[in-house]
Amino acid sequence: MNAFRLAAVIALLAMPTLADEVWDSDMGPIVYESEEGDAAIFSFTNVDAYSATLIIPGLAGNFSNRSTHDAYWIGQGSGECDAFMSRNGVPASSQWGRAQLVFDKPAFPTSVTVVLGFCEEKPTIVLRGKIR
Repeated sequence: MNAFRLAAVIALLAMPTLADEVWDSDMGPIVYESEEGDAAIFSFTNVDAYSATLIIPGLAGNFSNRSTHDAYWIGQGSGECDAFMSRNGVPASSQWGRAQLVFDKPAFPTSVTVVLGFCEEKPTIVLRGKIR
């Protein structure tokens, strides 16, 4: 095997698979579930104990140049927002909000802080996720 092919194989093996990215928080696991277009899709348990989805535009496939990322979340419980939000066939919910995702380091593996807000409010609720 030539040096280029060997380097390519090593680089592929060093990249995480989506299932490798799991963080433990006080509310339960935060899991990198999938990618839709350029967005990374995380699952987590919201502060009200309902399941929720975090959508992070621009993060899909980015395992080495991470920092602070604006995002939004959609929950499954009853919400208080005046409008409803949905994504790709998931039923609309009035439980949603803005979010920010802040990685400790730019490259995998690293811990993360998720800051949530309800509806259009500024994100202020902090979930700390420690990498498994």
